[in-house]
Amino acid sequence: MWGNDLLLSDNTWQKLCECLGLSEYEAKLYVSLLEEGSANARTLSMISGVPRTKVYSVLKKLIDIGLVVEIPEEPRKFTSAPPRTAFKSYLHSYQNMVDNLLSVIASLEEILKRPKNKKKPQRSTIWITDGREEILRKIRQMLSKAKRSVLLVTNEDGLVLLYRSFNRMFDELAERSVRVKILTPEGSTSQHVLSELKYTCKVEENSFQLPLVFLFTDEKQLLLANVEPESVSSNPEHDKGVFSDDAVLSKMICSLVLHHGWRTQLSLGSNKNLKDH
Repeated sequence: MWGNDLLLSDNTWQKLCECLGLSEYEAKLYVSLLEEGSANARTLSMISGVPRTKVYSVLKKLIDIGLVVEIPEEPRKFTSAPPRTAFKSYLHSYQNMVDNLLSVIASLEEILKRPKNKKKPQRSTIWITDGREEILRKIRQMLSKAKRSVLLVTNEDGLVLLYRSFNRMFDELAERSVRVKILTPEGSTSQHVLSELKYTCKVEENSFQLPLVFLFTDEKQLLLANVEPESVSSNPEHDKGVFSDDAVLSKMICSLVLHHGWRTQLSLGSNKNLKDH
């Protein structure tokens, strides 16, 4: 019985291809040599089914990787290296791979067991400003530090107060190429103030009537202050303001003021009219 029949029956050569990455010819020649003990190239070709023209090149590859040994005699013969010796390096390589994989799996398991980091709410700080003098001082500070943009929303009383206090600063902002936008009530009686401001600022009229000064600089610093109308009974020390340099909070309040401030006032005004009637 030729070895080729045994090779074809138990498919050992195919397992070598799968496990070690040997080619079909390499695996068949190695198993054939194990069965024969030793053989020359012609005999190996016959029992393995490897073409004779390919046998020597395949044997050379097997010799180079330590699976076959050439016997120094004439005619040239070859024998297989013992499997435990021949595949020792493969075993070490696979064992190292398994050890590394086990180490990676252990690390991944540790990551899985760790407490998940939940995103904690960020703490934001605001400062309270008492009295009109302090409010105006803070406004001056914010305007002097503005580098890109200034948004100012206020009613008519606030607009007049700010113009009297900071008209020169508005000129300086324009000289520094800082974009200044002012939103103020429609139909203001202080047309001379609006005319002067339009030289250096973008002025838009709307229905905002709340007694507030809203200042938003560089889209990150915010001042919101209530400014009581000036009259005999008014007390500037009763004015209150809040300041924040938290960009997220500032943008949220900016959105609230721009989109809801004057609507709230209109709604309150309607209710008041109904009550009066």
